[in-house]
Amino acid sequence: MDPEKKQSEEVTVDDILRILGPFGKFNVYSFMLILFPVFLAGMYSSVYNFEAMDLKYRCSIPECEEDPSRINYTIPHEPDGTPAKCFRYAPFNTTVGNGTFCAPHYFDTSTKIECDSYVYLEEHSIVKEFDLACQDWKRSLVGTVHNAGFFISIPLTGLISDKYGRKPAIVFASVANGVFGVIRALSVNYDMFVVFEFLEPAFGGGVYTACFVLALELVGPKGRVFISLLFNTMFILGGVTVTLLSWWLQNWRHLLFISYAPSIFVFVYIWMLTESFRWLFSKGRYEDGLNVLSKSEKMNNASVPKDHYDQVEKQATRQRDERKCESKERNQSTFNQLLTSPMIWKRLFTCSFLWISSTLVYYGLSINAIELSGNSYVNYIVVLVIEAPANICKLVCLDRFGRKRVIAFAFFMTGLILINYGFVPAGNWSILLYLGGKFFITLAYNSLYVFAAEVFPTNYRTSLLAMCSTIGRTGSTVAPQTPLLTRYYEYLPTMLFGCMAALSGFLVLTLPETNNLKLPDSLKEAQEQDRKDQPQEQTTEKPTDTKTRL
Repeated sequence: MDPEKKQSEEVTVDDILRILGPFGKFNVYSFMLILFPVFLAGMYSSVYNFEAMDLKYRCSIPECEEDPSRINYTIPHEPDGTPAKCFRYAPFNTTVGNGTFCAPHYFDTSTKIECDSYVYLEEHSIVKEFDLACQDWKRSLVGTVHNAGFFISIPLTGLISDKYGRKPAIVFASVANGVFGVIRALSVNYDMFVVFEFLEPAFGGGVYTACFVLALELVGPKGRVFISLLFNTMFILGGVTVTLLSWWLQNWRHLLFISYAPSIFVFVYIWMLTESFRWLFSKGRYEDGLNVLSKSEKMNNASVPKDHYDQVEKQATRQRDERKCESKERNQSTFNQLLTSPMIWKRLFTCSFLWISSTLVYYGLSINAIELSGNSYVNYIVVLVIEAPANICKLVCLDRFGRKRVIAFAFFMTGLILINYGFVPAGNWSILLYLGGKFFITLAYNSLYVFAAEVFPTNYRTSLLAMCSTIGRTGSTVAPQTPLLTRYYEYLPTMLFGCMAALSGFLVLTLPETNNLKLPDSLKEAQEQDRKDQPQEQTTEKPTDTKTRL
């Protein structure tokens, strides 16, 4: 028999998974366990917006505090009629005397001075507890520190997942989230709070990635698109839930306790969750891997021929031996190609910039939504929910219209909308424009994972994607600082987002179209993508959406 034909007829793990079915009892049980940390990860990605939320406050006027109704003529007012937060009128007489000098003629309305102390009219964030009034940089630093933690968690979780297993990675990251989050709720000062704001995502921020990998390895190719949509939905629900909790509790310590304590109990997954059989095979633990498949067969009430397991074990053994023999040579080749190929450097630079732009605009729009007029909580929820139709649009459009066309169009629409946002009067139309910007940047951001996976060769696709994702965290780290730009011009943040998105749209056009093309397995095949006359070969192999919320 022809060796190639014989090899094509060999039974693979995916063949067994087709028999077991993608959504049997075993799969549903595993998904229910896996999606719980994903739901919590969605909460943790948004919680810093509310624990460091700005409050209503004013200057403390010792001369007039006994009669607050007389405060108005001691504090300048903004154009919209609200009292200024950070300034008061200078008194002519500096003596304080129990209301004796609290009269209009005792204050110099032509001279403004900074406040010495403040009266807080709300108390649901750290601003009151740690006296952060008129120190917006300290508030925005919370979000920057939080997102900076992902520079550590992404490679750390990947290391644990590949070396010790998917299950230990999920348990470690989840418990780290819970422990550091609860300790943060007990913070006695701002410095302690910021330290644990960094440590929590630094050790637990990779839980979404670990869960996603395990879920994908439990299903066959046909179940992966649905899993991707399910993960995105649970992540959105997590963000909505923490917003509603903050709205209801109006207390940042209670919010952190309720949000983070459940993560500690993920420790029981050591006994409840099943390890990935694919990972077990890759480590030579064939008996353990086959036991997982056998357990799945019983719970799903399916019948898998016994010889299928024998063939899968032999195939896994052969592949593992081949990887051992080729690993040294492949790694050296990978390193050399990475350093010497202008095409790889060009695509790496382009994709990294697209990632930075995507995360800056994506997270920036979410953060700045709280500053919009109206109810801050409702604004944030609406901005999150708009991601759901964007995810569905991605699944429909990418294969129909092509990667490059869809992503470039999404970036251009984001840029057009956000640049013009400031010229539309406040009201329903401005809100619709803002939501339109979030819709299109979500479409671009989610599609970017698929596109980037298709422009890099197989033998270093994972490492380059991880590099792009890590560099891209620069955007999400800077995003919490963008509300400070409103000091100079109210619409400067959205104009910055629009310019970055428009520039990204042009950069996308420099990449090759990859729709319906075979995934490049070598540097030569990747270079051939740039040829306009490259034939389009239909292929059943499609990259999986591996978006992580870090």
